[in-house]
Amino acid sequence: MVADVVMPDLRMPDRIPMSSDLETRSGVGAGRQEPLLRAISARRGGMWVAGALAATGLLFAWQASLIDFGDFALPGPGFFPLVLAVLVVMLSVVIGVGDWLGAESHETVELGHRDVLIVLAALLAVPLLFEPLGAYITLGLFGAVLLVLIARCSLLVAGLSSIIAMAACWYFFQIALGLQLPIGPF
Repeated sequence: MVADVVMPDLRMPDRIPMSSDLETRSGVGAGRQEPLLRAISARRGGMWVAGALAATGLLFAWQASLIDFGDFALPGPGFFPLVLAVLVVMLSVVIGVGDWLGAESHETVELGHRDVLIVLAALLAVPLLFEPLGAYITLGLFGAVLLVLIARCSLLVAGLSSIIAMAACWYFFQIALGLQLPIGPF
């Protein structure tokens, strides 16, 4: 006699569940409330994100322009941030134009996720702290903050990970490329 075994449904859902799926008919959510979330059209959301990325890229370019560029043979500490900033601005323009020219759909996205806002705030702090605190402290703090607040790692794991990453960063720039990044007050 063979027993009937019920297998669990392992198929992927057709779409990612959103917080609006948890709302009751009265509009009061049955799940965890996220007051920063706001549902907007996917097209408009894409243009907003492209604008935020462009603003971030422009801020990075402005801050990178205050640091020595060097040249292609021996790039200075401002060279790579400027190249990355220009790349971010160019890609954000591509995203924004693609969304602007795209057809209007009834698809919605939610903006204002906590993790995204934390990453944007941390990214905007990096160029402002790069020279006063130095590259290694700033990038180490950036990594540790993201590991603690986004990945929910313990302070010990985040601290050790940041130390290892900054040692690798020092080796890459100081030893491999022969560049001195800003060391800050120390």
